Amino acid sequence: MSPDQAEGAPAADSDAARFAAARGRDTDQIADNLQWVTEPALAYLDLDQLLSEMLHRVTRILDTDTSAILLLEPDGETLAARAAKGLEEEVRRGFRLPIGLGFAGRVAATRRPVVIEDLDSSPIQVVNPVFREKGVRSLLGVPLVVEARLIGVLHVGTLELRSFDQDDVHLLQTVADRVALAVDHGRLRDQHRIAQTLQRSLLPRSLPALPGYEFAGRYLPAARESAVGGDWYDVIDLGANQIALAIGDVAGRGLVAATVMGEIRSAVRAYAIEDPSPADVVARISQFVASHDSPMATLIYAAMDLESGRIRYARAGHPYPLVVDAQGRANYLTDAGGPPLSANGPNRYGEAELVLARDEALFLYTDGLIERRGRRLTDQEELLAAALERAPLHADAMCTAVIDEMTERGEFPDDIAVLIVRNSGLGDRIAFEIGTRPDELARVRGLLRRWLTEGGASDGDVDAITLGASEACANAIEHAYGPGDARIAVEATRDRDAAVIEIRDHGRWREPRGASRGRGIPLMREFMDEVDIDTSREGTTVRLRRRIGGGR
Repeated sequence: MSPDQAEGAPAADSDAARFAAARGRDTDQIADNLQWVTEPALAYLDLDQLLSEMLHRVTRILDTDTSAILLLEPDGETLAARAAKGLEEEVRRGFRLPIGLGFAGRVAATRRPVVIEDLDSSPIQVVNPVFREKGVRSLLGVPLVVEARLIGVLHVGTLELRSFDQDDVHLLQTVADRVALAVDHGRLRDQHRIAQTLQRSLLPRSLPALPGYEFAGRYLPAARESAVGGDWYDVIDLGANQIALAIGDVAGRGLVAATVMGEIRSAVRAYAIEDPSPADVVARISQFVASHDSPMATLIYAAMDLESGRIRYARAGHPYPLVVDAQGRANYLTDAGGPPLSANGPNRYGEAELVLARDEALFLYTDGLIERRGRRLTDQEELLAAALERAPLHADAMCTAVIDEMTERGEFPDDIAVLIVRNSGLGDRIAFEIGTRPDELARVRGLLRRWLTEGGASDGDVDAITLGASEACANAIEHAYGPGDARIAVEATRDRDAAVIEIRDHGRWREPRGASRGRGIPLMREFMDEVDIDTSREGTTVRLRRRIGGGR
């Protein structure tokens, strides 16, 4: 039993006694009726089922012919019929009326009970035509109020003339108080579900699978349902071997925070594509937040070059990121500081950079991971660094281990978001696919340059091999497929002192178009030691080989 229900039980007994004395009814029966509308099982119904059941029960308790609940619309000025018994047409027709107008409008405007003993002679103008159609003669309405907030109106009616007295009013108001709490809690549950759905729909469904890098991300809702907030992360493909990493947190809870989170995330994506400079992106997001009068938010935005591992980042009030080096040591990055995004925030932010070397990881997170009531933030930051140093180096395992350790001491009061990128290196073999857009060639060149450089190839070898492979891919795009969306497989391996590159397509090669076309194969032969082209019904495989680390 909840505290509200426990506190309500004695009041229900007192209400029952007064009502029974005034009506000459059995006190035990009235007490049973009041318990009937406050029983804990009602809390497990969804809002529409709950309202329907409450109306059914209140008409039984007060012996009325009709009952209805009108709820306040989001505009704060209009009542809308949400549930009815005996007046179902009111709901089906979508009856609405402004506060202050008509019977229910009068109840809402005054926030006091209103009685109409005879509809035919009432000074209150009744605007709901369903009352007349159903032959309602007498009405009693009470406000639904929670913590001084108007929620709506509950009213009952009879087809015969009836003089509702103060005991009737008191009993209906008792029921209305229970209904108001139920409606408020139901709305909060609905908002929580919507906020969670919105939040999860805006998080990445999957993270990139890029050769030589590991990505991991997690979102954990707060332990308390009402605490769902605006935590988010994202990875954005900027093209030309560039990606962006973003993580942020919107102040507040519930649907508002989740909605603003979605707006900021969308704005980050738009600005990132226009201008990948981290300081400029964060400055524009600051202007966006100010112009939309949004709640305060924090943000880290980073632009990463996949070929070099260089990361430039800007920070707006967000917790310090960490870098875990190849030996597993965790260090905080305290540069590029700046205040949170807000209406009063600046439009300029600093920028810092780092190079993510082989076997190093960048760890981004929201404050829900470290903030705990009664604990110093510096102590929690030390715990996080220690947890990272004990964690496995693989990104996904690191993510799981750190979250498990930081949350094992009890419930966490705020949402948690974590995003990790780790430079895992390319090894002796890489395999990937590209599309048939010409801009995919930049990705091929970038990956091969990184792979060859990691393997100790000279600048001349790097230039020659990337040029030959780029020409082979360009030929496949133009001659095998042409316009459209298909896939080309690229595989690079080290064969003792040589690099071997294979490019496979599944199309049919066509003759070169134009007088200046057809130079790809001669260029490959000029820069590579061996060029083999195998064409079959299944497609074409181009195999390139060049010695590295010691002349041709």
